[in-house]
Parts: sequence; structure tokens; C-alpha cells
Amino acid sequence: MGSASTTLLRDAASFDVFDASNRDTLRQLAATMDRHDCGFLVVAGRDGAAVVSERDIIRALAAGADPDAVWAVDVARHRVLTLPGDASIADAATLMAAENVRHVVVEDGGRIGIVSVRDVLEPLLGLLSH
Repeated sequence: MGSASTTLLRDAASFDVFDASNRDTLRQLAATMDRHDCGFLVVAGRDGAAVVSERDIIRALAAGADPDAVWAVDVARHRVLTLPGDASIADAATLMAAENVRHVVVEDGGRIGIVSVRDVLEPLLGLLSH
């Protein structure tokens, strides 16, 4: 893998994106994340795409939400942070730091992917070891 400034998001992103329904409960969202070993879901609904992360579920539960009576639509974020596939890992790291998020959606020629902070760390750590 190249440096953080030359590694493209399309090469680092996962294009196995898992989704959920607006009507999935917090418990169902958590079960989907567990089943797919992921921490981020795309939620499709009438109002367009939204996203739910592990952090969104934890915040809702910490606030007292009933895991069987609160829906994805209630916790999903409609402000979806995206970058094009030809953006660099450094671009993703900068956006993640500025917005305090751990996932960014990657749009690449009609494909939708996800890049996580873990995907960003590998090339950045490679720079530090040189």
C-alpha cells in the first residue's frame, strides 16, 4: 500500500456495505452489526440514505432508549459524510478528525463503500515507521 497522500480511498474502502431498514429496532441494528462484524450501517428510507454507527446505538441506550422500541429512523444521521473514490487516505483522515467520526462513505463510479478509521491508520502508521 502507498503513502497516506497517494493511497486512494477506492483501494482502502470496503465495498461490502451492509444496510438496515428505518423500522429496525436498536436491538436489530446491533444484531446486524454483530452478524457482519461491522460498526456502521447504511439505512435506506423515504428521506434518502442515512447512517447508523455503533456510537449512535450506544448513545441512544445510554440516554435510556428501549432497544426494542426505538427505531433506526430515530437514531440515524441523515448528514452522510462522503468522499470520492479518488480522494486520498489523508483526505479521509482530515475529514474524520474535523467531524469527529470513525467512518466515511466512499462513492466510486456508482459503487458505495465505507472507509473506517482502521483503514486510514495502516498507511499512516507506515509513514511513521520510515
